[in-house]
Amino acid sequence: MVVVEIWLLLEIVTLGIGIPVLVLGYYWVFLFATSMKYPRDLEKKEANLSRYPLVSILIATFNEKFVIERSLEAMKHLDYPKDKIQVVIADDSNDQTTSIIDAKVRDLNQSGIQTLVSRRPSREFFKCGALNKALQLVHGEYVLLLDADSLVSPDALTKGIDAIETHPRTAFVSYRYGHYNRDYNMVTKLFALSQDIGDTVSKMGSYRVDAPFSAQGGQTLVRTKDLRDVGGWTNQRIADDTDISIKMYLAGKRGIYLSNVKIMSEDPSTLEAWKKQVGRTSQGWWRCIAHYWTAIVSARGVSMRKKAGLLLMLMSPFSSLSWIVVTFLSTIAVVFNLIPPATSIFNNPAYVGLVAVPFAVSLASGAWALKVQGLMTWRNVILIPMLGYATGGMLVLGSIGFFYGVFDRMGFFLYRTPKSGSAKEMTKTSYFQHLRNDRNSIVEMLLGVSGIVFAWFVFIHGVWFLALSMFGFGLFTLKSMNLTRAITIRLRRPGGRPSGLRVTGSDLAQAVPYATMGLIQSLRAYPSTIRATTR
Repeated sequence: MVVVEIWLLLEIVTLGIGIPVLVLGYYWVFLFATSMKYPRDLEKKEANLSRYPLVSILIATFNEKFVIERSLEAMKHLDYPKDKIQVVIADDSNDQTTSIIDAKVRDLNQSGIQTLVSRRPSREFFKCGALNKALQLVHGEYVLLLDADSLVSPDALTKGIDAIETHPRTAFVSYRYGHYNRDYNMVTKLFALSQDIGDTVSKMGSYRVDAPFSAQGGQTLVRTKDLRDVGGWTNQRIADDTDISIKMYLAGKRGIYLSNVKIMSEDPSTLEAWKKQVGRTSQGWWRCIAHYWTAIVSARGVSMRKKAGLLLMLMSPFSSLSWIVVTFLSTIAVVFNLIPPATSIFNNPAYVGLVAVPFAVSLASGAWALKVQGLMTWRNVILIPMLGYATGGMLVLGSIGFFYGVFDRMGFFLYRTPKSGSAKEMTKTSYFQHLRNDRNSIVEMLLGVSGIVFAWFVFIHGVWFLALSMFGFGLFTLKSMNLTRAITIRLRRPGGRPSGLRVTGSDLAQAVPYATMGLIQSLRAYPSTIRATTR
């Protein structure tokens, strides 16, 4: 009788956690289909502006000495009247970034672009606090929100303003995320592909059916009045861009996604940096849903379809936790004979069939994203199955981010994705040596080793699909920790060359044979990993 009760409990928990993720998976399938009907009028090459309103460009920066100068220099090359541009820099830096910014401010002002700096005596509320203070200096009818590493395209303002002014109720325009270091190493290539898929499927598909999507802080043009009407940024928010997006949709506004205009940014070049960014994004999105879910459910003037879209958008990072819980519960049930192996959901043809559909779409999404951008080469196509290599190592930190967000803990709040501006700086400086294993690594290590050990026991019980999933999860989790590099750093003699932050050819060789396993085990977490790279 006790065994039956435990079995029922496991089934209830598994279904309770697994069903929402299956819903998310099929929502992704829906968005994939609608992305193919993205309006062609938004792909037009030339914008037709009848007027040139004043535009403010707001850039938040904190110790970004390697990238800020180039980002500010790009302002000179905008295809827009210089006397209609205002640049406002929200600078919280306490290193030589301040002198770099001051020099560029003088340079931009001399070139005819009004440029101001907003500084504070403290970093209260961090980035959101800096942006809210700087917003007081903004005078433009529109404000372009950029990150310190953003390289804005010359036509971004003209095409963005044309899109807003020709589409009613539009409060913001989100541009395609570009990658100026895409080809630096294997990690940057995979990260770029994950962003491409998210932009192509999630944003193009959502816009086509007027469903909510999250703007991205370094690639967004906002109507200033709407930004002020929703109260600016909520203090102590990690996902500041998602916070603003939710407020806009709850206010009855909408966003436009421009697929053919890119704002370039720097991609993380190590799995350590990437997965911590995933954890931080997961934490930020779950902090948003913990704060806004009642407002979303009870919002007047917002359709049920929009409410469902907002909740589905915010729940996508939950996939990581769901995968771990469902897979480990199923494994425990098999290993300890709580259920007959033949009755495991991983041996159920219906379950495997349900998972197979999003699996196939995940592959097609990668191909579609490459086709949209004219990047369909065999070198890029082979990255699609290899993306499982990266996503498998991020499930644990994505899950930890969920708990940090729900319980409002500091967690990954202070973590910032390293920006070097060039491959040369990446390998020559010690600027990014804070990328090391931390207390979260203990959880990663335990779950990774457990996954590999459990995989053997599940395999001998004949549940091969589950065994393959567990083995892939354990292997990729441990690999993402880069333990061999950490040991090498400790053993390296004093004065030796600083640790490289690149994935070597041997890493690539290991990724290829494991790609299939990575795809299987990362399937249900795929949409969340794609979106969880919000910076």
